[in-house]
Amino acid sequence: MRLRFVGSTSGGGGCPSVYETDRGTVVVQGWKINPDDQAYGDVRDLADNEDILEVPRELLERFSPRRATDASELVSGAAFDALFANFEHTARRLETRTHYDIENERESFTQFLDGEEVDLAWFSRWLDTMLEQTAAGKIVARVRIVPPDLTDYLRYELYLAESNTAAGEDIRYLDRETANRFVLPDRDFWLFDSHTLAVLHFTDEGHLLGAEIITDPAIVVEHARWLDAAFHHAQPYREFVKEHPPR
Repeated sequence: MRLRFVGSTSGGGGCPSVYETDRGTVVVQGWKINPDDQAYGDVRDLADNEDILEVPRELLERFSPRRATDASELVSGAAFDALFANFEHTARRLETRTHYDIENERESFTQFLDGEEVDLAWFSRWLDTMLEQTAAGKIVARVRIVPPDLTDYLRYELYLAESNTAAGEDIRYLDRETANRFVLPDRDFWLFDSHTLAVLHFTDEGHLLGAEIITDPAIVVEHARWLDAAFHHAQPYREFVKEHPPR
């Protein structure tokens, strides 16, 4: 069984925390209860292979995992692209994966790995959109959470970031240890205008399935808080790339 961290009220990612499993269940990390406590007399039908844990109500209120999102509910294609054309003020992103499998990047990724000149013709549509939006005074920004040793794909992204920043994007880098210390989530998302959240869903290989759109104010505020912490502690691209040249 594998766990995916959902959230914590510990302030440091320890107890108490909530996790989702890879078999459709939920794991709660809580405080052990003394076997002599009356709670064991009050609990109903506790089997030998079961136990009870204590967690604060706030943990379940803030981080109770939602049902799995059906693929038909995910926004993709033109509807996903429209999110970047229609936002009014800010589009901010948290990136957590060490590899993405994006079809139109594959050829240029191979060129990068082979030390060849990288053809970025496929990138022009995105860069044109970014230029248009940032020229209008809008903010497009993202924080990439990275391990101590960059993967080949993260080095490739770092290579592309020169074009991103030239188009007006604010890209920053945050080490995984700091991200864990501030209990940042283990999932990718965009937040548009601080009211529309797009949680990105991927296959295990990193292929984007689509975005789950959420406007629930409590969930949006929580993700905005995570973004605020990430941006505050992240290192700007220009500083990061000096210390981690992509080639």
